[in-house]
Amino acid sequence: MFTGLIATTAALVKLEKKNHPVLTIRAKLDKPLAVGDSLAVDGICLTVIAKKGDLLSFNLAAPTLKLANLQDKPVGSALNIELPLTLNDNLGGHLVSGHIDGTVRVRSINKSPQNSRLLFSFQDREWKKFLILRGSVALNGVSLTVSEISASWFAVEIIPQTLATTNLARLRVGERVNIELDQIGKYLFNFQKHS
Repeated sequence: MFTGLIATTAALVKLEKKNHPVLTIRAKLDKPLAVGDSLAVDGICLTVIAKKGDLLSFNLAAPTLKLANLQDKPVGSALNIELPLTLNDNLGGHLVSGHIDGTVRVRSINKSPQNSRLLFSFQDREWKKFLILRGSVALNGVSLTVSEISASWFAVEIIPQTLATTNLARLRVGERVNIELDQIGKYLFNFQKHS
């Protein structure tokens, strides 16, 4: 479990797309990780399968590779990194599972010194029911608040601190971004639908 508060970014070193896809990143972390530990990489919960210095490797399941934006990213791309939440940690963002729902596309970017407004379009019209004004969404693993919603797009406002510490500052119009819709909203919808 994660909070969507990004600790740092890592660099994409290699994405092997053979029979068993493997992602390798270079990450300088405050806490050492061991093989078998979890890490959120651009919002995707992954398990360390190999470690050598600051190089970490992860297996990617076929559905994860299909849902995520990792194949779009060139070597050297910055990836948002978050260590898993412990029972002693503060929950400063919102509950993020690291199980993304897919991707959205950057529709527009309006930057200002106070905050930046980013608009994202989505194709799956079912997602709208999980987006609420002032509700939470995780984009590339970053916990953000929804500021506006339409039938096929939504907007978020991002403060300068968040832009400075995540890869969201590097986004370009048309780029795909990993999204995890609010987990509590999905559970409540599922419960209501089947009760």
